[in-house]
Order: sequence, then structure tokens, then C-alpha cells
Amino acid sequence: MEIEEKLLDAVAPCSMFCSTCTGCKYGDISLHAKELLRLLEGHEEFLAENLKEQYRDRLEEFRIFQKRLKKFATPKCGGCRNGGEAGCSIKGCIIPECVKEHDVNYCGECSEFPCERVEKSGFKETTIQKWLDGSNKIKDAGIEKYYQENKDIPHYINYKNK
Repeated sequence: MEIEEKLLDAVAPCSMFCSTCTGCKYGDISLHAKELLRLLEGHEEFLAENLKEQYRDRLEEFRIFQKRLKKFATPKCGGCRNGGEAGCSIKGCIIPECVKEHDVNYCGECSEFPCERVEKSGFKETTIQKWLDGSNKIKDAGIEKYYQENKDIPHYINYKNK
């Protein structure tokens, strides 16, 4: 039961990894950002007190970095399985309701997958392809294997390789 909950939190019904998304409030990025903020506590004051005049611009750079890091530490999305205001960060996504209707946890577990809803979703081609690829892998190998093979892959790596 514990591993199933972990998988349900980590992998959205569409096969995308919530756990590696910047919008996920319980994801790896949020957790690491919180840890960095903890480790950097007092650093701004240290810089303010110890930087020589010619390096004072570094204090402002740190403040900008810290402000951005706080945003990464406090995202709003609670995952699409949780619904409501804290639910899916993709407004109007049809998938959470669809998997409930079909009594499955992932699109790849559905007997109707791939279905016409994929093409009618209105998502970008790259998002649809990622959805199809991941869901097909879940269908073929199962969610446990899919999770193990993909849990450490950066969420946005495909954008880097364009």
C-alpha cells in the first residue's frame, strides 16, 4: 500500500512525473529548494556584513536568487489526483476525471487507451506525445517498472535537447 501511494503521488494519471515538476508542492524540486533555503539561512546577513565594497553587487544577486528559490520552495499544485484549487496545474485537463470514470489510476491501464480524447485534448503535440509514450510504457511494463526507469529523469530535459 505504501509504494502504491508513493507512485500515485509521483506519477500523474497521464504518466508525467509530478515529483519532478516545478509546480508540485510535494515534489523533489520543492523539497530541495526548501533544503537549500535552510542551509543558506543567515547567508544574506553574512554577505551584508562581510562583502567588500567592490563586491556589494553580489548581495543583490543573492537576494534575487533567494527570492526565486522561495518560489520554487512554495509551489501551489497538489497534484491532479487531489482536485480543487490545489489540483492539476494544467487548467481544464480532462485526464483526472477520465481515469476516475474508467476506474484506473493511469491512462495506460485503461482498456480504451489510446482513445480519441488524447487527440481532442487541446494539448500541444509534444505534450500529447509525452502522454502517449509514457502511457504506452505503463501499459507494456507496468507502473512500478515505469517509475523505476524514469524517476530520476529531469522533468524538462526534452526542452533542452530541442
